[in-house]
Amino acid sequence: MTQLRATEKATFEAAQKDYSEGLDAVRKAIEILKDYYGESLVQIQAVSGHRKSSDVASTVIHILQVAESDFAELLTQARESEGEAELKYKQLMEENKLDTLTKKGGVKYKTKEIAELVKAVAENKDSLDTTQDELDAVLDYMSRLKDQCVAKAEPYEEKKRRREEEIEGLKNALAILDGEGIGFLAVRRHVVQA
Repeated sequence: MTQLRATEKATFEAAQKDYSEGLDAVRKAIEILKDYYGESLVQIQAVSGHRKSSDVASTVIHILQVAESDFAELLTQARESEGEAELKYKQLMEENKLDTLTKKGGVKYKTKEIAELVKAVAENKDSLDTTQDELDAVLDYMSRLKDQCVAKAEPYEEKKRRREEEIEGLKNALAILDGEGIGFLAVRRHVVQA
């Protein structure tokens, strides 16, 4: 941007120099022609009535006056354009400075935020690892408890065997109670001493 502005300024300075030199040259030419033809124009018209040479001289002076006006207008336009370009450049540079400061502040804030987030991620990862270890231990303990607490269906053969043992035990108990199975009966004697 600065290079472009420097090129514009150099172009203006060259044009201003050309327009100023052209304007000065035209003004000098008009002055010289007016001095030269001013007295002689009046004398020629009065003495010989040569109108042609006075008309040519006034036409040349008139053309030079138009050129003078054009050079003055070009110089004024160039100066106005340069002034506007300079003003726009300064405004743009101020906006760029503000924008740069804003962005630098944003970068500083974002860098700080990134550092905080990286720290939080590290802390949360440690917390996650600890919590995962605890969860694994609880799940392992729960699976061992489940084996103890959940009633499993016994296989049919096991149930049949236990039922038969229970029936056999009940038959033995009944036989004992009926007296059939008494092999040894203790009798108690009572002896009195006198």
